[in-house]
Amino acid sequence: MMTYEQAYEYVTSFSKSGEPVKDLVRFVILMRVLGNPHDKLKIIHVAGTNGKGSVCEYITGALRSAGKTTGKFTSPYIECMEERIQINGKFISRQAFALLCEQVKNAVEVTELEGFSQFEILTAIAFLYFYKEQVDCAVIEAGIGGLLDCTNAVTPAASVITSVDFDHTDILGETLPQIARHKAGIIKPSVPCIFAPLQQPGALQVIEAKCKEYNSTLIIPDMNRVQVLHMDLTDLFFSYKGMNYHLMMSGEHQLRNALCAIEACAVLGIQYSHVFTGLEKAKLHARMEAVKVNGVDFILDGSHNPSAMSAAAKMLEAEKRPAYAVVGMLSSKDWPSALERIMHCFEYIVFVDGFMPGSVSAQKLYHFAVEHGVKCEACNDITQAIKTVINKAGEGIAMATGSLYLASEIRRILTTLNKNNQ
Repeated sequence: MMTYEQAYEYVTSFSKSGEPVKDLVRFVILMRVLGNPHDKLKIIHVAGTNGKGSVCEYITGALRSAGKTTGKFTSPYIECMEERIQINGKFISRQAFALLCEQVKNAVEVTELEGFSQFEILTAIAFLYFYKEQVDCAVIEAGIGGLLDCTNAVTPAASVITSVDFDHTDILGETLPQIARHKAGIIKPSVPCIFAPLQQPGALQVIEAKCKEYNSTLIIPDMNRVQVLHMDLTDLFFSYKGMNYHLMMSGEHQLRNALCAIEACAVLGIQYSHVFTGLEKAKLHARMEAVKVNGVDFILDGSHNPSAMSAAAKMLEAEKRPAYAVVGMLSSKDWPSALERIMHCFEYIVFVDGFMPGSVSAQKLYHFAVEHGVKCEACNDITQAIKTVINKAGEGIAMATGSLYLASEIRRILTTLNKNNQ
């Protein structure tokens, strides 16, 4: 039998993206060898440029509050690979991960196909796990796009598209309609589709056309029936259609994410009290996550593309205290546009790199920011960078942003710093 270490090594032996795909044939064949476990699950399928993880967490919380055994498959991870596959908030055990990985490995060999990605292998493990554990519902987050994403092998009870914006343009296209066509790929015949409000017309038209073609009910939350009652960096109170809600993940973007979840829960027939509880308890690492370090409020945020940075910038602009940041970004993202959206919100920035292969050099980020009149420095030691912004923050706030991978690394370092200070 495979050990966890062997299973981890097997998964990571595949490339992150695998061979380029033009269809879902190789994954469909793999699923067929495994007995099509996904076809035996009730699934909510979530795609979108930003907000997928939050929407999955909101819906999962509501289902759990309603007493449903609920699976959740998301990416990337903050703590460990098993974090991506959960039932009722608990990571898949290492023993179960190894056992199911061995079954997937055997099935891959039976297919005699090559070019699978890490994501396809993990998705197969997740579907098997949720089927074997007989979950009442599984909330599945698409990886990239939707149309050609392996999670799109499912036929869900509802599809949710959180947003359409610029990201992964090398794969999805350089215009919003092109990107929207990939997101619209998760829309299935006669399956309701919830689409986040306040979208660009070019994207909305694509989604509307696809829903009409497939006779799918299109549900767009009504912003005219929303009232924001209170919002700060870590709290959001609002009413929607006359009912009150409370979020521990704040910002206008989280409001829109929550509205998508509320409408998805309505499709599932979940009562208001369970939806309220699910939303209120929802909390994700590195989504405007606040931790205390040496008495300083340190905000961990995984924003990494222009639209996500704009959302973070809006929250910082409403914050009265001065902010200081550790920032690192990936070269695979549109980092210049993203950085432009937020860098002027900070009194001082320490740029870092080395947290992930493909990270933009700290010197390159530094020179870009200096040209835009930003006070900053480059640092090749993330721990030192953290200490610098904490010391500068004083009664202000410190923040880490630019990448979920950076936020994950800094979260680990902050945990160690706090333990050492006790």
